[in-house]
Amino acid sequence: MVAVLVVLTIVALLAADYFLLRPRRHEEDLEEIPLPGLEPLSAAITHLPAGVFLQPTFTWSRIQPDGQMLMGIHPLLFGVVGAPYQIDLLPSGEQVGKDAPLARIKKGNRTLTVRSPVAGRIAEVNRAITGETDWKGPDGGWLYRLVPERAGALVTDWMAAEQAQEWTRRQYQRLREYLMTLAVGPEMVRTMADGGEVPVGILATLDEAAWSRFEQTFLAH
Repeated sequence: MVAVLVVLTIVALLAADYFLLRPRRHEEDLEEIPLPGLEPLSAAITHLPAGVFLQPTFTWSRIQPDGQMLMGIHPLLFGVVGAPYQIDLLPSGEQVGKDAPLARIKKGNRTLTVRSPVAGRIAEVNRAITGETDWKGPDGGWLYRLVPERAGALVTDWMAAEQAQEWTRRQYQRLREYLMTLAVGPEMVRTMADGGEVPVGILATLDEAAWSRFEQTFLAH
């Protein structure tokens, strides 16, 4: 009888492990998998690739041999919004003006409007992007192939290499200081004040009015 009880106890423990603990372990394993757009915000400073121009509109571009430009959005901006997000893009063939809306990043009912650093015609829209919207790889996560107007007069004001890295570092620090003025919670303020990372997806914790103020402070030109 005792042997039967021992066997039943072992079977019960194994069943508990399979039905209760394993799903929890699976969830923990999933949490450890980095999702697109969830890199630490500081990675946008340390991993700046060569051959990329930055613009104050939080956009980046690579100039192609034919004079067209591959354009994307600074990954620092995606990091602030946090995954999952949606991007509203203009259609191919659209004419866009300098400082006109280029793309909208959406999370729920909140949006950020990113403006174009140059006037031109959109030759191609990269709709194959599945979340990797940074600048890694030979092409990076570009959103548009653009035929620019008078780009030569503007490139001299754009930033590359060490200048671009320093600009990103300044924007990161500016972002930290700005968020500390908002109601992001005392614990988060202490973390940032002590030199901790700006949390990925921090804008998701703020209301629509805060998103509007963020856009006016960092993206309006």
